[in-house]
Amino acid sequence: MIDEATKDKLIVELEKNGNISIACMKIGVNRATYYRWKKEDKNFMKKANQSVKYGRENNCDLGEHALMLKVKAQDLNAIKYLLGHNSPRYKNKQNSNVVIVHKKELPNIIDNGPKTFEDIMTDYETNGEERAKQLLNSLTEYGGQIPNKPDGTPIDLMELLKYEAYIRNWQEANKDKFEHGIVIDLDSIDTED
Repeated sequence: MIDEATKDKLIVELEKNGNISIACMKIGVNRATYYRWKKEDKNFMKKANQSVKYGRENNCDLGEHALMLKVKAQDLNAIKYLLGHNSPRYKNKQNSNVVIVHKKELPNIIDNGPKTFEDIMTDYETNGEERAKQLLNSLTEYGGQIPNKPDGTPIDLMELLKYEAYIRNWQEANKDKFEHGIVIDLDSIDTED
């Protein structure tokens, strides 16, 4: 039977490094037992949580000490890391300029302001047919053909945008069948005389 002394030893090990698995292995206690103790014993849970916190802080201290030794040894990667994480002058300054505003939240006074996501989607849907016609012209400009979908059904005008990559790949793979804008459909040739 596990006594309170074993629990106390586990608490001491947790304070050393904050790693539950390592502490349990050193004491010879299963991790499941550790979690059962935490669930059943509120006092143990409080001590264990505090010990894990202290142990992790100790690890951070050790890590910072090792980093400082590398900085003193003039290790450029360590210097970059230290400056990048501690000095505002050297922090990574990647900022996003994307602002998403919902139309209903946009004040009425900004009628000519930035487009909302809803405005962009409305424009996309409104201009979809025109873009599809332009794409059709582009795809068939030099005698290119529009293949059927992989399931054999024809591609509708409004589906051209969705299937553009598929169509271009098909045209590239079948370009030897196109000669001066003439398509020879081998399946439609009557070979019986």
